[in-house]
Parts: sequence; structure tokens; C-alpha cells
Amino acid sequence: MLTTPSLAENLATEFNRIRSLKRDFERRYATGQTTTLPGNAAFLDDGRVLCLERPRGDSRYVYGRDGFHLWVTATGYIHANHGRLFLFLPTQAGSEPNITFFAGARRADGIFQPLALLPVPLLPESEALVEQRYAVLGHDASYFVTETPTLAGIVRVFLDQAASAQPRIAFSILLENRADQPLDLYLSAYVNPLCRHQFFETSEDCWFKQVQVAPDSPAPTDGQLPPIVTTVREDPARTVSLTHTLTLQRTLHLPDGTRAQTQVCTAQRGYTGGPRRGLAQAAFLTTGAFAEPTPLTVFNDNAIAGDLHRFRLAGGAAVRCDYRIAFASDPDHPHPPLSANAVDGAHARVRAALSAAPHDLSLSVRGCSLDGVPDETFNHFFNYLRRQVEVCAQTRGFMQPAPRSLIGIRDICQAIEGHLFDDPAAARARLGEVLSYVLTDGRCPRQYALPGSDGTSAADLREFVDQGCWVVSALHTYCATTGDLGLLAERFPYHRIHPDVADTLIAAEETDSGLHHLLRIMDYLERQRDPQTGLLRALYGDWNDALDGLGLTADPQREFGSGVSVMASLHYYRNCAETIALLERVAPAEHAARIDRLNRIRAELRTALLEHAVVAQDGRRRILHGWGDGRAYSVGGFADSDGRARDGLAANAFWALCDMLPEDRDLHAEILGAMERLDSPYGMKTFEPGFAPGTPGVGRIPNLPIGTAENGATYVHATIFGIMALFAMNEPRRAWEQIHKILPFSPHQQGISHSPFVMPNSYLHNPELNLTGQNMNDWQTGSSNALLKTLVWHVAGFRPGLDHLRIAPATWGPLSAFAFTARAHGRRIRILYRRGAGQERCVLVNDTPAAVQRDAESGIPYVDLDYAQLSETGDNVIRITDPE
Repeated sequence: MLTTPSLAENLATEFNRIRSLKRDFERRYATGQTTTLPGNAAFLDDGRVLCLERPRGDSRYVYGRDGFHLWVTATGYIHANHGRLFLFLPTQAGSEPNITFFAGARRADGIFQPLALLPVPLLPESEALVEQRYAVLGHDASYFVTETPTLAGIVRVFLDQAASAQPRIAFSILLENRADQPLDLYLSAYVNPLCRHQFFETSEDCWFKQVQVAPDSPAPTDGQLPPIVTTVREDPARTVSLTHTLTLQRTLHLPDGTRAQTQVCTAQRGYTGGPRRGLAQAAFLTTGAFAEPTPLTVFNDNAIAGDLHRFRLAGGAAVRCDYRIAFASDPDHPHPPLSANAVDGAHARVRAALSAAPHDLSLSVRGCSLDGVPDETFNHFFNYLRRQVEVCAQTRGFMQPAPRSLIGIRDICQAIEGHLFDDPAAARARLGEVLSYVLTDGRCPRQYALPGSDGTSAADLREFVDQGCWVVSALHTYCATTGDLGLLAERFPYHRIHPDVADTLIAAEETDSGLHHLLRIMDYLERQRDPQTGLLRALYGDWNDALDGLGLTADPQREFGSGVSVMASLHYYRNCAETIALLERVAPAEHAARIDRLNRIRAELRTALLEHAVVAQDGRRRILHGWGDGRAYSVGGFADSDGRARDGLAANAFWALCDMLPEDRDLHAEILGAMERLDSPYGMKTFEPGFAPGTPGVGRIPNLPIGTAENGATYVHATIFGIMALFAMNEPRRAWEQIHKILPFSPHQQGISHSPFVMPNSYLHNPELNLTGQNMNDWQTGSSNALLKTLVWHVAGFRPGLDHLRIAPATWGPLSAFAFTARAHGRRIRILYRRGAGQERCVLVNDTPAAVQRDAESGIPYVDLDYAQLSETGDNVIRITDPE
């Protein structure tokens, strides 16, 4: 245990606490009191995630806000970006890290035994001496622990973004001599910034990058060392020149009487010891010194910030070293002095801000009977899910290092729908931003970027027909949940396509109300109806954007054919109802003609969907996903373009979600049949069977191996559409069976290759291709908001409307009780649910019995509450008891 009182004690205390939490988990696990997560991970008692080494895959956490992302992985890889500006690039597994730390202890033969304090790079010979190596990821910080018979080290990394507009990345290292006798030791840091608006390194980057020990630095005091400054110059455009400055501040705190010698090396080859050496073979690792300390490097080598501290440490003593990476576009931007106490104070403020965050949304369950899913696991997971949705709702793009990793309209709108339960003000701001990127003709771009230095915005202008549908739904959800109709009156600009630059938008001079933006979107969608069927043409594609062939045509005179998306048509059908509800709420007389027109369109769509979207054969029926130009072929029918019968999940789910089931109740059984055929060990697939290479007419989806992404795999976002539909159809047992299959911490997810504590975007399944439950991605995926909304709308039954609040929890669930909180129209609602009492549902609202009704179609019991009868100041407690 660390007992050195002369050091700043917060990190030492945290090291001991993490060790204690890990031991407590091991004890409880050994006695069957808790479980692990797939991927060799586990929730600790305080909700942080313990990550041990795993044979494949990685876990990670993302810190930051306002477009700044700091990604920390359990394997020790770290990268950071602010929009398109990458301070540190992502690193492929097995490659050299851009940030790492080393320690070394001199052996009796005079050679130093090196130790990587982050898990990368791998030092095979030294790793054999490691007794403990693990990471702990949490909402406040990540920790990396390494212990050998003679050394124990911890590295803490966190993002200090609370006190300054300029984010600062802080690293604190504590190294303890566990031996009885003094040891000759070193500590070394390696930091290789990029600081460029690009997604990869080039051989020319070194020409414009300089790293040096800060000139004219004051004499070191209180452990402070001269900072190392990186300066990068880049020219993103012919008339734009930028200078970026990244300052590595440093402090070293030694026990009284201990002295250190410090070297700095700013050249990559100088740090490693030669061009043939990588970090794992660096010469200093065994010599304990840089052969050629270099205080300044520019042009002729990749410039890095590296240092090395040599000292003799008494047995049982510890040394602390702190680094803070401060970025600024202004080279003269001042940075506050660094000290261990300053870093610990910043970390304490981060924790305090997390504790004080006004989360409106919470869910805590008790008595969970899902196999291998203890209550504590589900409850910890919900907090990470909420954070995942926040990250997706607040992204400023470029979460992936790719030119088209922009802000997706459909993606951000669905994330906003989930995040508005927790932070309605942030959701409102993002919705306003989305509205400002609607084009003057009502079309919504597929993706957009925030304006660059020239005022233009990069955009993905492929005309996916569904984009506007998600904007309309998000606006309706926001207004219904918050009661804030002011967003519809507020004025926003439009954008237009740049006449001379491809894939670029410029701001239009015209402004208009949020409501009129919505109406222009609806007008655009109306213009995309196929004259023959009245349904929405697919154009470039719909939500299932890998299925991008339905809108193709052989006619060179037309950009798009008459191919239809049934999924988008169903969504448009719902959009009409959502728009009518908003118009009737804000200005029914003014928009009477529009309301009549939308009602007429709904009637036409209803007839067209029943006539054209449902196909029959031998007494069975299927709901198509869509069809190609001239209806030459279909997708999701009895004989698709490849001659195979196929089921598609999204259209079946949207048939129920968009209120088409009352028009033909017999389709209830057909939808359940499709879902059964789509099922797999990981949940319902998006399509079954998948599309083989060369399948005509469906676009690029056959280029994906069968069993991956949307092609015959569990694309989780679509699976949750299906889960929502099952709840809406009053099939809660089937819905919960699917939830159990898709939860990343369910016991059967042993193939998971990403973080087991947030939602993945897919589960791959094709044993012939060695695909057995791996994932494409995590964190940035619509499955997070879809699951969150499922828990809110269907499990908790919290359904705010424009005029009343409906409370309608699912009629069955594997939970004996839950407590849920959220806000509706500014009123705090607390639902306390328990199962196992009485013969029918009983509801008390603020201790007053409420009349329970049943939905005429689904049979789900509900209570409708007028907002006027709910308190605007205190908690409104709704107690619900259900029979067993």
C-alpha cells in the first residue's frame, strides 16, 4: 500500500481505492455474488469498469464535449480530436502508440529492466515479470495499473474541460518501489502529436512541425520542469494558413532528499535510438539514458516530445510525475502553472461536475430475472448508455478519421430524441442547428459539417429520401416531451448547395420559423411520391443505406427511377400525423387547408400501403421493404431479384410503429412470423437470407459479407426497431427475449469485440467466415438511442404527448420493480413500479387512484394525465402495481 505522505496524496489514495475495489470484486465473484462482463471485464462497485487483457477486441471510453473527443482504450491507445483537427491520430492495434510512458529499474548487471506503464507497446521480456496489469475506465478518468515484484505503477488520464474553453489532457503517474532496498529507476514519457486537419500522417508533415523545450523557461520550482512545445503549421486552403501549438507541461515530485537527472529528446530517431528501432526496441529502455538528448527538432525528423527522469528511490517510497497537454491555436495563449495539487484539483472538479450534472433521466431496476444479468450490472449499464447517447447527440462530426464522418441528419435527430429526456436544453440547441441545415427547397442533406474558416460547410448530398422524416419526428418528440413550442416560432436560416464547389453548402440569406422549416420538409417529401403508387420513391436510399439500389434507373434522362421505399413511406405516413398534431396545437385555423391536405395524403398512403406493400402467396403474406424501377423486382417478398424469398425487419417493424396494424389486424401474425424467421442467437437480423455477391438491383449491400452489418446480420438498430414494434403489439415477452440477446453484457456475448458496457452497432454471425458475435463498432451508433427510447417509452411506459402524459409500462417484464425519473412539460415525474400484487394494474398519482384504461388495439393498460394536474415544483410520484 502507498503510504508516502510527502507526495500529493489524492492519486495515491485513488490507487489504493482501485486496488481495494478490484480485490472486493474478486472476492464477490469467487463467492458467486457478482458476474463478469464479456471481453474479460467487470463492473466495480462504484460503476467503473475493470478491464483485463482479452484475446481479441478492446474496450474504450470517450471524454469531452463541444466537439472535443478524447478516446482512451483499455489496451492503452489514446487519441484526440476537435472536429476534423486531430491532435493525436487513432492507432491500429499492434501499431506504435502516439502517447505512452515507461519505467525502468537497473538490475545487478547494470542493465535496466524496462516496464511499459501503459499496455502498449508490448515489451515481451518485461511482460513476463508483470504480476498485475489492468485498466479501469470511468466517467471521470481512466487508470492503468501495472505491478511487478519490485514496482507498482498507476497512470491516470482525464480531460480537464471544465475550467477552460481549451481542453487539457492530464496524465498523472505514481511509481512505487515495492522492494526493501533502494532502486535506480527512470520514468519516461513519449508524446507524438499530429495537430493537423487530416486523417493520416504523411512524409511531409515533419517539414511543418517543430518541437522544442520552451525557450526562456523560468528555473524549475516546486517540481515544475520546462514545458515542451509543439508547433505545427498547416495550410488547409490556398488562402488559409494555421498555426497550432501543443504544450506539454511537466512536473516531477520526489521524496525529500531524492534528486533526479532529466533529459529531453524531441527527435523520433533520437528517442528510439535509430531508424530500425521502434518504441519497444528503444535503446534507452535498457541503457537508462538517451544517447543524444535533443532540445529542438524540426524538418529532418519526426518531432516528438520525449523526456527521461533518472533517480534513486528508497524502498517503500514513491515518485509522482504529472503531464498536462494543453492545446491552443494562439501560440501566445497562456497556460496556468502545473503542479500535482493543480492536477488533482482539476480532477476533483471533473468529479464534482459529474455529480452535480442535472440528469433529468434515471432508471434503476430490482429483481431482474434475465439470465446472467444482475440488477447492479443493468443499473451501471444504464449510466453508460445515457452517456453514449449524449456523445452521439453532441457530436460535431469526425468521430471516425474519414472525410465523410460528418454530422448525419438521421443520426443526430434520433440521438436528440434520446438525449432530450436528460438534457432538453442541449437537445433544443442541436435541433436548431439541424433546422439551419435544411435546404431552401425542404431537402435535408444526408450529412453536414459545421462551417470551416471560409464559411462553407462540407456535406454529403446523396439524396437519401428518409432524412427529413427523422427531422419531423425529432421536432414532434421534442415538442411533445418538453411542451416547448417556442422552437417552432423561432427563426432559423437555411442552406443551399454551393454552385461551384461539389459536396459543399453555403448559408442562404433567407430565414424562417422552425414550423415553416418543418412544412418545407413535408413539401419536399410530398414531391418525392411515386405518381403510380403514391408511396415515397427511394431515390438514393433510405435508413438502410447499404440497400441503395432501389432508386436506380436505366433511363439516362432520369436521375432516379420509380423504385419505392416502404419503410420511408411508413415513416412519412407517421410524419403526416405528427405534423397535423403540431399544426392543430399551434395554429389550426391558419393551417386548416394544410391539415386537410395532410389528412388526405395519409388516407392515400394508407390505401397505397395496403395495396402495394403487402404481397401474398399460397395464403401467406409479407410486407416488402421496397421495389425497384417500374416494380421490376422487389426486396422482402416471396421472390426477390435473386429469386429467393426474403424477410426484411425494418418495414415489418415500421408497419406496427407507424400505426398501420389497425388497418389489417391479421398482419399481426404475419409480422411475428417474419420476426421469427429473422431471429438469430444475437437477435433479429435486418434481412434473412442475406444478399450474395452480385445480387442485382439492391446496390452495395451484397458487397458486405453475408452475416455482417445490414447483410444478414443483427444490425442492432434495426433489431431495436423490431423490439419497439413488439412492445407496441403487446408482445412484451418476445420483446424482452430480444433485449436479452442484444445486451452487450449478456452471458452469450462471448464473441464481443468492442466495449461490453455500451451498445455495439451490430453482431456478426457467419461461422463459415469465423464470425461469431463480433462487432463493427461501438459508441457512435444509433442502437444506443434506440434502446434508451425503448426503455423510456415501453419499459417505463413514459409517453409524453402535446396535451397529456400517458403512462403505460409494458404488460410484462423480467423486473420485480423499477424506479424511473424524467421530465414532461417541465414537470418531474417519478414512476415507482412493482410486480406481484393484485389482480389488475393499479396506479396512484401523488397517492390518488387514477383510472386505468386499455388501448383498444393493443390492449395495453394506460393512464392519461393532464399536465395541469401535475405539480410544476415537486416530484410527481406515480406508483404502479401489476399482477405477477
